[in-house]
Amino acid sequence: NGRAYERQIINIRGKVIPYIRLREMFNVQGEVPQIEQVIIIESVIGKVGIAVDNVIGGHQTVMKTLGKIYRDVEGISGATILGNGTVALILDVHRIVSIVEKQEALN
Repeated sequence: NGRAYERQIINIRGKVIPYIRLREMFNVQGEVPQIEQVIIIESVIGKVGIAVDNVIGGHQTVMKTLGKIYRDVEGISGATILGNGTVALILDVHRIVSIVEKQEALN
């Protein structure tokens, strides 16, 4: 999509790990939380962090595919309905890392 994603780094137990801010990737507007939370995942390139606004917890869900309008949104693999009726998007974290890696290789 041509947008530049600025990758940050975090030091965890003496190891430098790159991380991506989801707010930047999905162009989320609004107030930024005071504390940035980073979830560390294991990717094909090694450990990578994903900065999120809030960690809710784990859920077992049934994933639904997205309709035609949202099918091509990069980094989203589906959606689910939570117990309280709220719709939650399911991120494809490996695709997100791949998008950022590809964008960095072009720069």
